[in-house]
Amino acid sequence: MGTDELLEKAVETTDLANGGLLNNQQTDRFIDLVVDQAEMLREARVVRMRAPVMELDKIATTGRVSQLKSEGVAPTTLAAPAFSKVTLSSVEVITPFEITFEALEDSIEQGNLEETIIEAMSRQTATDLEELAIQGDTGSSDAFLVGLNGWHKLALGGGHEVDLAGAALSQAGLGAMYKALPDQYKRNQGELRFYFAPSGVQEWHDSFADRPTPLGDVTLASGVAPPYMGVPMVSVPLIPAGLAAVAPYAGTGSYSYGLLTPRDNLIFGIHRRVRVDRDRDVMRGVNIYVISTRIAVAFENADAVVVGVNVG
Repeated sequence: MGTDELLEKAVETTDLANGGLLNNQQTDRFIDLVVDQAEMLREARVVRMRAPVMELDKIATTGRVSQLKSEGVAPTTLAAPAFSKVTLSSVEVITPFEITFEALEDSIEQGNLEETIIEAMSRQTATDLEELAIQGDTGSSDAFLVGLNGWHKLALGGGHEVDLAGAALSQAGLGAMYKALPDQYKRNQGELRFYFAPSGVQEWHDSFADRPTPLGDVTLASGVAPPYMGVPMVSVPLIPAGLAAVAPYAGTGSYSYGLLTPRDNLIFGIHRRVRVDRDRDVMRGVNIYVISTRIAVAFENADAVVVGVNVG
């Protein structure tokens, strides 16, 4: 199903007129819209939350659980799984906007203007939610990003940090990040992903495209950045590329960051109670709309994340 069709089915003006809370089917379509619009959210494990705070069970082993069998002798030790929980604490996000009566009456789209604007706002809401999921930082001065700690901030706090010291993406930088990932998370190689800003992925792509080899020709023609150690490169437009240096590196240029992790280690929670409300302010002559939902982000295991900082 295409994005335009998802938009049309997820949010319709007839639904708004009937009341705010979307039913389960409409909510699922809205969540599909949000995920379909976003590069990292498409990769993540999406959890449809039934409450503002939700706990996910996590089961792991602490090491070797097998032992040799001795005939007629019972084992002296028994293995036990390790149980823990991942807590998703959501924050409420709203998209308030208005349309004047005059705009609705004078538009060349006539009755379609309202749906067109709602579709545009829904599309931007999806983008905003991914931005918060990636760049959120409770210490930020940004009034929106301060809402929660996103994957970048969580990776800096609990993952493995590799400093690229202002260098563009290369075999050396990617190799350092790959080496920093503990070996137990490399067993399922096909699930690993590198996530970088488009400019970083382009640097890696062009380093192959410039080669006078068959691989260089294929890379240049396809526009697809080659994987490193079989790990695909995912270009994420909402990873910023104009950041200040992360200490102790003291460079004065513009830098970015990237993540290496199993894709299902990214958890994106979105509350099932999505509201799309409409009201009329006849004194001002406007229709007022509000899209409301709650989201949360987490890593299932912070030890399975490598963050590369100061990417030039």
